[in-house]
Amino acid sequence: MDVPLMREIVIIFSLALMVLLLLNRARIPTILGFFVTGVIAGPSVLGAVSSGSIESLAELGVILLLFTIGLEMSAERFGEFRRTALIGGTLQICLTVSVVTILTMVLGLSPGKAVFLGFLISLSSTAVVLKVLQDFHETEAPHGQASLAILIFQDVAAVPMILTVPFLGGVVGDPSSALGTLLTAGAVLLGTLVSARWLVPRLFDVVAATGSREIFLLTVILVCASVTWLTGEVGLSPALGAFLAGLIVANTEYAHRAQGTILPFQEVFLSFFFVSLGMLLDLRFFLDHIYLIVLAVIGVLMIKVVMNSLVGFVMGYSARVVVLLGLVLAQIGEFSFILSETGLRYGLMDRLTFQAFLSVSLITMAITPFLISLSPRISERIVRADLHPRIKNGRVYRRPSVDLRDHLIIIGMGITGRRLADTCEDHGIPYIGLDVNPEAVRRARDEGLNVYYGDGTHLAVLRHFNVPEAAVMVIAIADYRSTVHAIHEARALNEGMKIIARIRGFENTEMLYTAGADVVVSEKREATRRISDEIFSCYSGVCELEE
Repeated sequence: MDVPLMREIVIIFSLALMVLLLLNRARIPTILGFFVTGVIAGPSVLGAVSSGSIESLAELGVILLLFTIGLEMSAERFGEFRRTALIGGTLQICLTVSVVTILTMVLGLSPGKAVFLGFLISLSSTAVVLKVLQDFHETEAPHGQASLAILIFQDVAAVPMILTVPFLGGVVGDPSSALGTLLTAGAVLLGTLVSARWLVPRLFDVVAATGSREIFLLTVILVCASVTWLTGEVGLSPALGAFLAGLIVANTEYAHRAQGTILPFQEVFLSFFFVSLGMLLDLRFFLDHIYLIVLAVIGVLMIKVVMNSLVGFVMGYSARVVVLLGLVLAQIGEFSFILSETGLRYGLMDRLTFQAFLSVSLITMAITPFLISLSPRISERIVRADLHPRIKNGRVYRRPSVDLRDHLIIIGMGITGRRLADTCEDHGIPYIGLDVNPEAVRRARDEGLNVYYGDGTHLAVLRHFNVPEAAVMVIAIADYRSTVHAIHEARALNEGMKIIARIRGFENTEMLYTAGADVVVSEKREATRRISDEIFSCYSGVCELEE
């Protein structure tokens, strides 16, 4: 390996280690640490990395990151959120692009550049949002599921956006050239579909028969490199090819094995991506235009929060989920960087505009963890305001035709909630299920379950479904704060009702009991206890493990 390149890699990782150790004490997210490392190592501060290496690292970081994102997006996963993804994603992109286009045209931009800027701002960061939601254990929460559904749609929609850029730049003026561009793009997409359907699965069948992990890993890398190279050869973005390669592998029966092999390196790919972005930032330009950049950041955040929240409202979510959704998707995403590079090539932005866009994007990404951590408090303050019931509670279905008494209330129709509903159906137990995810409600009702839309953390909704006359309530939602709030509200309505709360991890159970829960069941704690019992049954005279 080239000695200077090895020296640069050692410098980057040494800086990253020191920065992360310092920021970890202040509980600052690691994503921000990688970005700061890139700024320090880049030409703006130490200049420890050559310009050629910066471009190579940036391209490699984007390629690796987008491959892992594509790898997680199987058709099965898309089907789980199909309605939210298609309707919510389409609305979010169309609204954001329209608003940005109108505003920037008023400021003097040409229609092509205005639409292109709308494309850039409309996309959010799958990598950042997924990482932060996982860190906060909110991927299964209603706003987490809705956010991921819209992000999946955005990532897929970025493909036609990239193909539209030459037309926006006015480069494809000749009809034959336009036809050639469309045919090339169509051929690439068709080749992706054919490969995903027939070619790659057969290749993996042959490889899997060898039983070799090394050969399987090399095959996954070969698929990624081949599709990336081919898309680059036909004039499309190599990073787009990496994303398509991930989609190809994700839709085979070997997807889980490939994910188990590649995804453990996702943190490394994410670090490469943010370090490379930090190195691309011109710190002098940033400091010289700090006031304009901050104003642009505020403008982008306001537009995205309002548009995302409007989409949540149209989809029928409660005010709390609507606010959370708006804040979670407020940043600019990694596909926007691919779009911006394409825009540079076709004259839709110059180098100064690119630096301004890069600065604004990085700030929105960097503050995303802080926005998500503050979002519950912001949403609670908004919900406490004197809002119209339709806005506060979201879409509420009609009251059940049978006025139930001594019934079971199930809040949260995930796996646990639906199994409980099935059990009630089998044994004739009167019950009502509530969920704030319209898609989960629709699926449950299609299966004949007695499930309604409603936010179980609101007093009015609980009263609507006759909680004062209920015998038992089970709260099976992923959001810990919402669980505490739901217990408070339910206990205020019915002091004699038995309340059972399910939590996923080792969260503080004392707060739940103080709020009014009678029984708290932790999935991880119960699993640990059961495994401990099985272990200790094999030994004699061994005391129990401490929790």
